Amino acid sequence: MALRHRILKSLEVPNQEEREADRWHNHDLMPVDPPRRTWGARQFVELWILVNMNIAGYQTGSSLVASGLKWWQAVICIIFGNLLAVTFCTLNSTSGAYYHIGYPAIVRIAWGMNGSYFALVNRILLSVVWFAVQAWNGGLCVLVCLRAIFPGHIDAIPNPFPASTGMDGAQFMCYILFMLICVPLTYIHPHKLNTFFKICSVIVLINQIAMLIWALATMKGGLAGSALTTDVALSKTDLAWTICSGIMAQIGSIAAGILNDNDFTRFATTPERRAIISQAVTFPCTSFITGLFGILITAATTERYGEAIWNPPLLLLAAQQAGGSGSRASTFFCGFAWIVSQIGINVPGNLIAGGVDVAALLPRYINLRRGAYLILLISICVNPWQLLSTSSVFLNVLGAYSVFLSPMTGLMVSQYYMIQKRYFKISDVYIGDKRSIYWYTYGVNWRAFVAFFSGVAPCITGFVGAVSPHTVSKAASRLYDINYVLGFTIAFLINWALHVVFPVLEQREFIEAMERAGAPKNLDGLQAFLAETDSKSIGEMSQPENVDEKA
Repeated sequence: MALRHRILKSLEVPNQEEREADRWHNHDLMPVDPPRRTWGARQFVELWILVNMNIAGYQTGSSLVASGLKWWQAVICIIFGNLLAVTFCTLNSTSGAYYHIGYPAIVRIAWGMNGSYFALVNRILLSVVWFAVQAWNGGLCVLVCLRAIFPGHIDAIPNPFPASTGMDGAQFMCYILFMLICVPLTYIHPHKLNTFFKICSVIVLINQIAMLIWALATMKGGLAGSALTTDVALSKTDLAWTICSGIMAQIGSIAAGILNDNDFTRFATTPERRAIISQAVTFPCTSFITGLFGILITAATTERYGEAIWNPPLLLLAAQQAGGSGSRASTFFCGFAWIVSQIGINVPGNLIAGGVDVAALLPRYINLRRGAYLILLISICVNPWQLLSTSSVFLNVLGAYSVFLSPMTGLMVSQYYMIQKRYFKISDVYIGDKRSIYWYTYGVNWRAFVAFFSGVAPCITGFVGAVSPHTVSKAASRLYDINYVLGFTIAFLINWALHVVFPVLEQREFIEAMERAGAPKNLDGLQAFLAETDSKSIGEMSQPENVDEKA
């Protein structure tokens, strides 16, 4: 036993404060203290440039065209999809901006202290999948750069994989190299990412503008109609539903970011001006620009290469094949910029955000950095080279996760605005027994689970049809075509209704007491925590009591 205790003690995360880490708390999960609130409006602008102006955002517009839409119809999907997405994002991220707590802490309020593990695991799986997808695209960019310098050597790398895998030996090698490049960046804590954001966002903007100018200036015969439209004939009804599906796919492409945007807004210096307004403006603009650029660049280069190449690194590889040393030089710099773009989205959006979520599973033994390492290692099992093999599969992947993420977002928004009335008792987020008003029943808020599965249920059949060859009814497909809005709305309303019919009395008493006292809503999270705990340590508060369970 003594040996086991010493081993477990050696695995505990290093203390960064007076309080010891325990099951419910470590430094990365606490409210952000003022010295670490370093994100101003510029940082959020730069963040959303990186989140949206990457390969996944570039491919969205082109994939919409491949689904049967004309280019201007795809643009409509991008515009309306982003307007809806920024609305959901703003609603969900406001609590983090004011209370300076992230997704792992907020889901405890909505799901219960133990129930929050369900929400965490779901979000962790998304981090793994998206890291894998973005890392694979990043690996292709590494391949562009290496092939520009060593064309003969790269082409001579043996391929141990069968054709059915959708990749070769050189691509897999570059995929691993890209992931290794990401590892050192996990040592940068989110509040110190300002310089990183500034450099990456400038490189990304210049690169996409340069690629658009190159594509338009060197195109042959004008914008290729085959890239701006398809031969798929759609009836008016089918067209309307395809547009709805495209809008949902646009939201789905950023649904994971909408769900855990609190992990970033918690670092805001001031909530309204720095986080909320800057995001509301930058989010839709950058996503629209990169989607439109993707459509125009693909259309301008289709005639030259004989096909619509909607993946930027594959387009650069085609340019290398068709040109000489000058083409290799230009594609090297473009490839490098796309590497920066993929790092810019993958490190903060998947490694860091996912790392915090993993840390919340075992705070005593896992911190943000260790969680990021686990995300990276597990992501190899996702087989991203198959997810991105065709545009239709890619579009299905974007939309599919919305079925599960939209109800989670909806119930979190209803919890904050309608149930908690924007009053959080921050100290109770770190207490794992009946003393916490967020303990519910054995640590689980059953109302949240009912709301979640109610939001998922209408779309689950259509989800199966979208990601597999199984044929489903037209009604199921139609419901799936509006999956995000439908799931969000159902979960929002049912969660609210269940808390009205089956209220948590301790929460109601806390909210009424705050209202009687005239306490301002959206108190600073750290100040509220310190006031509520009255200088007690987390370790003292977290000791379990032998008490009966709440209803």
